[in-house]
Amino acid sequence: MRKLALVLLGGLAALVALGAEGPRGKFAEYYPTKAAPDQHKSLLENDFVLVLDVSIPAGVTVPAHLHPWPAVFITLQPSHLVFRNLAGKVVREVKPPSERLEQPEVAWRERDLEPASVSNVGSADMRALRVELKFLGP
Repeated sequence: MRKLALVLLGGLAALVALGAEGPRGKFAEYYPTKAAPDQHKSLLENDFVLVLDVSIPAGVTVPAHLHPWPAVFITLQPSHLVFRNLAGKVVREVKPPSERLEQPEVAWRERDLEPASVSNVGSADMRALRVELKFLGP
């Protein structure tokens, strides 16, 4: 029984380690701090989380990238964002609320399945914190 428990713990540790590696293969070049370092600043990274300071000035298009882990997304300053896949097709659009945020907006984000560019087509700079949960695996 003890041996089985050790094998299971070892297997779990291996899965966590694999999940913490980040994107592999064809998506490795789309890791956000590699593909779009001007807009993604790492504040903390360990085997369990990656905390990113995300900043997109008005009028800027962020190069195609992907976020391989699910995350808690904390919007500090919203703006109008348009997301496009590698073929240029709009896959998502986020419009800011009509009224100014009194407090940060907190939302859950699933991991990205494909790279996308993000254009800030609004008049305000966008700023957010993204807490990616690496232990949930890509």
